[in-house]
Order: sequence, then C-alpha cells, then structure tokens
Amino acid sequence: MSYDNPYETGVDSYEMRNTSNVFDDSRATGAPYNGGDTDFVEFMGKINEINSGLDTYEQLINNIDTYHKRLLAEVNEDQEMQLRHMLDDIVAQAGTLQYQLKNEIKSAQQEGLKDGSKQAQAENCRQRFLKAIQDYRIIESNYKEENKEQAMRQYMVVQPDATPDEVENAVSDVGGQQIFSQALLNANRRGEAKTALAEVQARHQELLKLEKTMAELTQLFNDMEEMVVEQQEQVDNIDKNVEDAQDDVEQGVGHTNKAVNSARRARKNKWRCIIICIVIVIVILVAAIVPSVVATQV
Repeated sequence: MSYDNPYETGVDSYEMRNTSNVFDDSRATGAPYNGGDTDFVEFMGKINEINSGLDTYEQLINNIDTYHKRLLAEVNEDQEMQLRHMLDDIVAQAGTLQYQLKNEIKSAQQEGLKDGSKQAQAENCRQRFLKAIQDYRIIESNYKEENKEQAMRQYMVVQPDATPDEVENAVSDVGGQQIFSQALLNANRRGEAKTALAEVQARHQELLKLEKTMAELTQLFNDMEEMVVEQQEQVDNIDKNVEDAQDDVEQGVGHTNKAVNSARRARKNKWRCIIICIVIVIVILVAAIVPSVVATQV
C-alpha cells in the first residue's frame, strides 16, 4: 500500500516568530504614524496574520484526523511506523503553532482594551481558536477510543477468555505482557502472541501520547476561556485608575480653591490692618497737634 508524501498536505508554511516581536512587521517600514486610522489599519494587519495562522492550525487538525484514520486501517507494519512518524511531526507543528496563536490573540486583546472595534476583532479570533481547539479535542478523544478498542481486540486474540477488567488492565498499563509471555509458551499460539503483544504495546504508547495531547488541549482551552476574565479585570483596573485620577484632580482643585480663598482673606485682612494703623497714626497726630495749636492761640 502506498501513500502520498506526508508533507504535501496543502498547508501553507506559517512562520514561527518570537512572540515578543509579534506584529512588528508593519512598523519596520518606518512609515509615519497618522493617528487613529493608521493605528486601526496596523491592528487589522495583526488580525489578518492571526487568521492566517488559524487557517494553518485548522488544516493541521484536519491532517491529524486523516492520519488517524489511516493508522486505524493500516495492516502493514512498516507503513504503520512511517505513518506514526508523519503524525508525530504534524502534531508537533500544531503544538508549536497553538501556543503562538494563544500569545498573539492575547496581545491583540490587550491592545483593544479601550477600543470596541479592536476588541470585537480580537474576540472573533479568540472564539475561532476556541472552536478549533474543541474540534481537535474531539478528534483526539475519538481516536483514543478507537485505538483502545483495537488494542483490546488484539489482546482477545491471545486471551479469548479474559474478563473485561483483565483486558482493560492489559491495554491500559501494558501489564498484560506477562500474560502474553505465558501465551508464548504455547507453541500453537506463539506467532499470534508475538504479533498481538507488539500491537498492544504500540497502541499503549499511542494512548499515552493522546492523553498528553488532550491534557495540553484542555489546559489551552481553559487558558483561552480565562482571557475574558483577565481582560475584564484589566478594563476594571483602567477604569478604577481613571476614577482615582479624577478624584485626585477634584481634590486638588478643591485644595487650590481653598488656598485661593485663604489668600484673598489674608490680603483683605492685611489692608484692614494697614487702614487701622493709618487711622491710629492720624488720631495720635491729631491728639498731639490740636492741644499745641489751642495753647498758641490762647
């Protein structure tokens, strides 16, 4: 049985970049900043890059589903091994890309905190990513169950009288190797036992990989869900800081008004004191001069 080149999947290459420099391409041209319109155009460029990455991610998920189906139907051991290597490579690509997308979407959300249009665009990307993650989880879950069923069937080849619990334990932890070893002692079943043991071991390793991938996807899904809470907290903090700043300004204005009023009262009191002093001086002068004038006239 022959297969197409596994790398001819129709997936466009998606450049992996340092997330700290994500979306700097539009600024590298040195174009002058022209205000709000230019800012929104740059932001939409980032959104387009995210959507391009999501296109690639969704295609990788479809390819993973295709390879799952091929593996379940494959009967040639060499071809099966080749398919597993191909699948591992695609899963690794998806794993790298999904964490980059997480960081890029988070960056877009933070940039759009106080802009409704930007926030809506970032949220659309987040929702699309959540759907892709959920689709991936379903594909992995279905493959896990089908993989497990195949391993159980292989086990029953050697131990047709095994109980469901015995089959479950053998498939889950490869503890069934002892039973397979015992079966190998039976010359009539030696070949079947060897083949079944190899198959169960391969399926067990596949189940371990699937469990790891599913755990990572669950954590990623939860992280993306929590982004809404984090975003709301950031908005609330910004609003709180604005309110605090406004309160500080109002308090400052109040203190300034009090200081101005105090200064005005001080100036009024100063002039009152000056006038009183002048009046006192005049009274003293009058009191001193009038008697002298009267005495002279007499």
